[in-house]
Amino acid sequence: MKSFQTLFLAAAALLICSCCNCKPAEKPDTEAMKNKVYSISMNKICKEWDGQWQGMAVASDGNCYFGSSTHAKSHGAGFHKFDPRTYKHTMIVEDMTYLCGEQDLPFQQGKIHSPIVECDGWLYFCTHLSNYWKEGIEAYPGAHVFGYEMATGNFRDYGIVKPRYSIYSAIAVDPVLKKLYVFSVPFVPELYKEDGCHLMSIDMVTGEKKDCGKVVDGRLGASFWFFVDNNSNVWFTLWKRNYVYENDFGNLYCYNPESDSITTYDNVLPKGQLIDGTPVSEARNEQRAWTWLSPFPGRDKCYFIQGTLGGGDERLWIFDPAKDIVSGEAFEPVAYIGSSYFETAVGGDRLYFCQYEDLEDARTIFSEDEREIDPDSEQYVDRKIHLRSISLKDEGPNREIKDHGALIDQDGRQALMIMSMAADDAGHVFVYGSWRPNSFKEATLQYLLFEYPNGDLYRLLKRGEFFAVIDTNKD
Repeated sequence: MKSFQTLFLAAAALLICSCCNCKPAEKPDTEAMKNKVYSISMNKICKEWDGQWQGMAVASDGNCYFGSSTHAKSHGAGFHKFDPRTYKHTMIVEDMTYLCGEQDLPFQQGKIHSPIVECDGWLYFCTHLSNYWKEGIEAYPGAHVFGYEMATGNFRDYGIVKPRYSIYSAIAVDPVLKKLYVFSVPFVPELYKEDGCHLMSIDMVTGEKKDCGKVVDGRLGASFWFFVDNNSNVWFTLWKRNYVYENDFGNLYCYNPESDSITTYDNVLPKGQLIDGTPVSEARNEQRAWTWLSPFPGRDKCYFIQGTLGGGDERLWIFDPAKDIVSGEAFEPVAYIGSSYFETAVGGDRLYFCQYEDLEDARTIFSEDEREIDPDSEQYVDRKIHLRSISLKDEGPNREIKDHGALIDQDGRQALMIMSMAADDAGHVFVYGSWRPNSFKEATLQYLLFEYPNGDLYRLLKRGEFFAVIDTNKD
């Protein structure tokens, strides 16, 4: 277990800016700030950043904090800050591998693939392995959990939570018991065949780590979101699109720290419906899982969806753990919104979400696959991604869906995929994703799982990674 290292790690973070060719913070001119959609190229900073999933939050200081991730074997994840009041972008850390002190080892801490959660002026998030092939998986020592103090810029490294296990990908904080919870997952075959996935806790003060129990036995698994309620219970589901669990076809799980036990509620998650009320297929219903959630301020309830890759339901829900779960009373449908995924956020009294313009496309096409299609090929179809929202103050399921327009930035670039999203109370929506670049300087350099005949290990893609802010006040 690592001790407090805030001063040391803060100094190390400053050194990273010089050793990794960190670029200075960007501050656009006043003309740029007038744009409704304003983007910043991430690949002008690091060519290997090729995506970002979760890992974005608006903090109590008003800034948006976010990660930038990669699958490369030569570069790790970045950690950034954006101030919507000045449009100033600051790169806090260019390569998390250096902050972990692992830069001389044959792997990278390639992703911040977890929510970013806040407690008492600190932000908390997890690292995740970058390269999914045999070499990288076998060398990976395990995922770290970090705290970042916003007022001082100090980091605290809680170290590797479970040796040789990554975190995929949930993290949540209990502000009363001062505990962090993460979902620990082995990617090495012998580990997940002999063991499985565990719920782990970390004492935020002492750093003590505790195994709260095995959740998945004898296989890989994933859980993207935790909800810690106001009684310190930890609620979660298992993601099923890429994994099959013999005894989970819509289960809800709850860890109670007082009894130190996990309760399983079998097949209780709501059955899916499309936006017109049509039931989704039984095959899709077997994939039911939370694919996004947001706790209420008092943590007595949470919003959640089971949309794209989570069963196909097209509604926003409220989960109230004080009500009966088995009967379904604990699950209240709020509004029909269409299919959505990680690209969902609460800002003020509105729920924002990104979708293809055509709702049929939104429910049948996964943008992470679509973004790879060459725009010059016969297979390419120009599908625009729109920002939409509903009011959370209105009542009834058929609330008006406001379309804020297609995601096209100040220089005409078009969004291809959005997988990270956050929003503030002032009408700013923040997104990270793949956009069509205007030049090769903005394009992603992707590491390959195999060599080209000429020996190349990288290829320049016809997409680039961009952070963007949308000012909905300019609608």
